[in-house]
Amino acid sequence: QLNKNIFMFNFLYYKIIMKKLNLGSGDKRIPGFLNVDKFNTFEPDVLHDLEIFPYPFLENEIEEIKLIHVLEHIGQTPDIFINIMKELYRICCDQANIHISVPHPRHDDFLADPTHVRPITTLGLSLFDLDLNKKWQKIGAANTPLAMIHNVNFKIIKNEVVLDSKYLKLLEDKKISKNELNETIEKYNNVVKQTNYILKVLK
Repeated sequence: QLNKNIFMFNFLYYKIIMKKLNLGSGDKRIPGFLNVDKFNTFEPDVLHDLEIFPYPFLENEIEEIKLIHVLEHIGQTPDIFINIMKELYRICCDQANIHISVPHPRHDDFLADPTHVRPITTLGLSLFDLDLNKKWQKIGAANTPLAMIHNVNFKIIKNEVVLDSKYLKLLEDKKISKNELNETIEKYNNVVKQTNYILKVLK
């Protein structure tokens, strides 16, 4: 009976964790999440390459995903990147949240690392938003309607920039206005250090 109880506990615990994934976990393991990585260096819970499909999870199984400084490392070719987005959509349930943190593509943190293969931008992620695809289609915009083509739907519900320390201090000391800062972000490198997104999965 004791062994049976232990088995049931482990099974239920595994199923609870399975609803939350920390993809590309590396040495950043998150309690309460199933930590997934392609390298065994830090002993992930699941050993899997995120560029190999399908992922070892069922359809509509996952409620939350974290991709913390991961998405810029994978999907160098369009086909692979699109398949990654399709696979995230497949395994997520309706209303699941995908937390993404990436270096800003015009910061040295992104530019200097040879393992960074793809810039992640707001417009790029918006191509997977079905409502926006339909609006663009109506006005004849040139944006590629990836949500319509690949039958996925992600809505950006959070878009937060993390300023480089130099510009954060200027803003805190009121030596630069928000309008001036926005103009500076548009013109120069190394102003925004990181961008944090939350994508809502809509099915």
